[in-house]
Amino acid sequence: MKAKKIINILIVVALFGLAVWKMAANKKEMDEVAARSLIVNPTVPVRIEQVRMQSITGNMNVDGRIQAANEVTLYSKAQGIVLAKFKKTGDLVSKGTVIAQVENNVVKESLSLARMNLANAETNVERYRKLADAGAVTQREYEAILMIYRETQRAVTELQDQLNNTTLISPINGVLEKDYFEEGTLLSVGSEVADFIDPSQLKAMFNITESDVYRVQKGDKVILTSDVLPGKEFTGVVDVIGSRSNSLLNYQIEVKITDKNAGILKAGMYVSAMIETDYLINNKQLIINRSAIIESLKNPEVYVIRNNKAYKQKITISAISDNYITVTDGLEEGNQIVVAGQINLVDSRDVTIVK
Repeated sequence: MKAKKIINILIVVALFGLAVWKMAANKKEMDEVAARSLIVNPTVPVRIEQVRMQSITGNMNVDGRIQAANEVTLYSKAQGIVLAKFKKTGDLVSKGTVIAQVENNVVKESLSLARMNLANAETNVERYRKLADAGAVTQREYEAILMIYRETQRAVTELQDQLNNTTLISPINGVLEKDYFEEGTLLSVGSEVADFIDPSQLKAMFNITESDVYRVQKGDKVILTSDVLPGKEFTGVVDVIGSRSNSLLNYQIEVKITDKNAGILKAGMYVSAMIETDYLINNKQLIINRSAIIESLKNPEVYVIRNNKAYKQKITISAISDNYITVTDGLEEGNQIVVAGQINLVDSRDVTIVK
């Protein structure tokens, strides 16, 4: 029994020794590979650009949402129970399409009685006119009968309008986007009935800051993109520029989508827009390619090339226009900066400049 335990211990010791030897061999091999790689590729290939003075236009990048150009909410003008529902959410409708019927028996009876009163009033007006012409009644008596006639006329008009309002109809051509009632629902005057949109006409809505609002002009071209439609671009033009800011001091701009393929966009979609403006941000400033930024625009750094070595350099930026950035501190005109290959760089690393 003791001999078996001794054998097991010897086996474990042997396996442990073998593992240690293998790890040492692997480390030696890895060190040799690393040494060979340094010999084969001692420098990092990079592409560079020179920092230059340039005037740039203020193309703007903003995010917003697609909306239907025509969105309408229908409110009830009548009070009563919905007797029949003819259209539901998602249905296509035309202007004037009946979507529901509200009870109207009381209104119909009132209208019928009012029409009878109007007919009697018309007869009395005609009779009193003849009597007034003959001098049998005074002008004041005739005018009193005429006033009753006009009041009865007004009552008929109001009741007819109430009757018309018991039939709920679509106010536009488009889609019944959402309804807020069912058969049996009691509607009150002013209650929300349904939302309608016309998806054939779309617009994009964006908010821009007060410092940017003067850079945008009506008619500026806009390029729209959406993450849900990768690789696709849609054209439009600035159609409306808000004249009053909101509580965050942002101004709303409205872009009319003119692209022939705009039909694949849907109301509510998030989109990004590049507004092409002719506004000059400045006369001459230091400009660098956006791809030169190492980390982020919040804490911008670039690699500057000096004597074939790459050195990290913190910079201060201001305006961002399309793929270019205006630098206010940290660089000078003529500095060479890395625009491709930064992923393999560390501070003070030797580089090979690739044309």
